[in-house]
Amino acid sequence: MKTKHCQLLRLLAVLTALALLVGVASLPAAAAVPQNAAAEVVRLVNEERAKAGLSALANNYDALSRAAQIRAEELPYRIDQTHQRPDGRECFTVLEECGITSYRAAGENIAAGQKTPQEVVNDWMSSPGHRANILGNFNSIGVGVTESNGRLYWSQEFLQRRISLDGLATIGGFLISLFSLPFRWLANLFQWFAARGK
Repeated sequence: MKTKHCQLLRLLAVLTALALLVGVASLPAAAAVPQNAAAEVVRLVNEERAKAGLSALANNYDALSRAAQIRAEELPYRIDQTHQRPDGRECFTVLEECGITSYRAAGENIAAGQKTPQEVVNDWMSSPGHRANILGNFNSIGVGVTESNGRLYWSQEFLQRRISLDGLATIGGFLISLFSLPFRWLANLFQWFAARGK
């Protein structure tokens, strides 16, 4: 009796393992986030901007990239795929949460289901509203992408950043140097003539 019980348990274990293997093999492959997907989206966006004669968007603002990633991770929780956050707040509240409090303008593109950076950028460029953001008067971009239940979710956050006071001081110093150059040149010229006249 004990032997039959052990054999029955072994048979049950083998059948369970086979059922699991067959079940897993028949599942559709999960969508994996393509390697360097965010960087590739930025490259493709800047390629589109170059075609339109526009300057490239900077992707060097970590807080903006963090905000975009947060928004991408929130998208699976919004059935209607609107620009509201899962708790009903406006999408741009994520900027302040990431420490971005001073900017002139912001924009957002979201998408779901596209499998590659090229596919999502193509879809955005085919949509007038999304295209307007990509070709808009922004100077910074952050991109987020995540996978949930075999589906990819994409987010772009755009900013028109204000020039910082440090930047203004640097620009001001440069302009003062630039405009004082002719006067210094003239002063040196007068000194040279004065030295020759002695």
